[in-house]
Amino acid sequence: MSNVAILFQPARKSSSAAEVWLGRAARMRRIAMMLPVKDAQVLKAYATECEAEAQRMIANAGRKIAA
Repeated sequence: MSNVAILFQPARKSSSAAEVWLGRAARMRRIAMMLPVKDAQVLKAYATECEAEAQRMIANAGRKIAA
């Protein structure tokens, strides 16, 4: 085995589903800035879909399901 460090992200509080979707969208937009325009369009479209999913999660959070 070699001497390679394995880096872990620090443990954070559990995020809501909407925060996860928004984080994913932000990450895709950051990556898109490093790509050519044509390639970035795909990631930007995915980021838009992620943001829409986050909005759905937020909208559904206020609704209660009757048992």
